[in-house]
Amino acid sequence: MTATYYDAKQVYSRNYGSERLYKRSYCNSLLYTEGVMDFQQTLDAFWAVDNVASYMPKILDEYKKHEFTFFVVEIAVNQKQQGYMEVFTEDYVEGEYDEHISIVKQEIPFIDLPTKVDDDITTYRFFLELSALEPVTYTLLLPSEH
Repeated sequence: MTATYYDAKQVYSRNYGSERLYKRSYCNSLLYTEGVMDFQQTLDAFWAVDNVASYMPKILDEYKKHEFTFFVVEIAVNQKQQGYMEVFTEDYVEGEYDEHISIVKQEIPFIDLPTKVDDDITTYRFFLELSALEPVTYTLLLPSEH
């Protein structure tokens, strides 16, 4: 069965809160919720968490420099199944508020997530929040789980 955009919408609408956290054995600084697990399983998108895990050294470095505690992870895919994954935050930089501080952005030549039929670009968002200080750990969650 191939997942549709309706399946993706269902993942976001059926997950509120989480009783269990998961992690990859190779990345102790990243936990993720049941909703993110549901996203991976429903859309066969385990690569999404793997990508975020690969960004964790950069995210942890940004935490050490600026103490950013909240990030948005965005996957954007066009009708040709191409797009990007980006991690960004918002904060004050030199006294000026910046609502989009890009931490890392990766162009992806093929993204196998379903797209909305009538939109040029379909966007999937996750939140990445600081969950522990010793050691520094972040939790990846769906916006509906925030």
